[in-house]
Amino acid sequence: MNLRSWMVCLLLLSVCLMAGCDEYRDDPGGSLGPGNWKLKLSYDGKTRAVYLHIPSDYDAASPRPLLLSFHGYQDTPVGQAKKDEFPILSDSENFIVAYPEGSGTPGLLGWNAGPACCGAAENHDVDDVGFARFVVSHLQTRCAINGGQVYAHGHSNGGGMAHRLGREASDLFAAISVSSMPVLVPSVSPEYPIPVIHFHGTQDTTIDYTGGTIPLEEAPYMGAEESFLNWSGKNGCAYGAAVNTNHGSSWCTTFNACANGTSVTLCSLYGGGHSTLYDHGEIDVSLMAWEFMKAYSR
Repeated sequence: MNLRSWMVCLLLLSVCLMAGCDEYRDDPGGSLGPGNWKLKLSYDGKTRAVYLHIPSDYDAASPRPLLLSFHGYQDTPVGQAKKDEFPILSDSENFIVAYPEGSGTPGLLGWNAGPACCGAAENHDVDDVGFARFVVSHLQTRCAINGGQVYAHGHSNGGGMAHRLGREASDLFAAISVSSMPVLVPSVSPEYPIPVIHFHGTQDTTIDYTGGTIPLEEAPYMGAEESFLNWSGKNGCAYGAAVNTNHGSSWCTTFNACANGTSVTLCSLYGGGHSTLYDHGEIDVSLMAWEFMKAYSR
């Protein structure tokens, strides 16, 4: 059993004792304390759930970082929490993690991440950037949050949503991390350079590492390496300064010399698939994502 597995076992026990495994209690109103909470928020005529984990040693006198994690198309907030296990990590790293719910019919929930993906949210041009801003604003009234340490993470369609927030809400988010999706709004420039780390499996048959088109969607998506270069250009990185780091047969490529002290990283997980990327083995996606993001403040 590796170090992370031992950490998961120990922390899972405390989480279960505190709030019940996978149990999210209904919003009690007012200020929120440690535990798992299910909030219902109304924005732009739609009411959606937000699943929130506040770490066990939370103290309202000490503002904490906030991470928004976005689920993939046809997934749920709870499903994403089981994939990325950020609620467990948050107890040791002392941050708050929220899982907003996408829009659409049950079983087909998604985000308007850009023309290539996905479903009703994209088809109806849902204002998900505005919704994400609203979620952060609301949580700041309920919890002690460090406004300079607000981050976004997402998987698949939710990863596209994290990319979009990096492009359209760089005044709010200090850094983003993405699993299994390139940027889907490549022509949009962020107001401020923003640190980005992107994880992609080389054998992803859902969102191909080299690019492609999602079934039932007309617009194509770019490949992971093209997305990496697109972000590097938007962040004003010096292309001659890329650094490669090997992780077994997988590798990460980073531009560190970017505007305003930012960086852009692409981690290519050799043989990695789509929804199994968090369990790849050579790279701990969630832990590396958090270590990357927490190093930056807005």
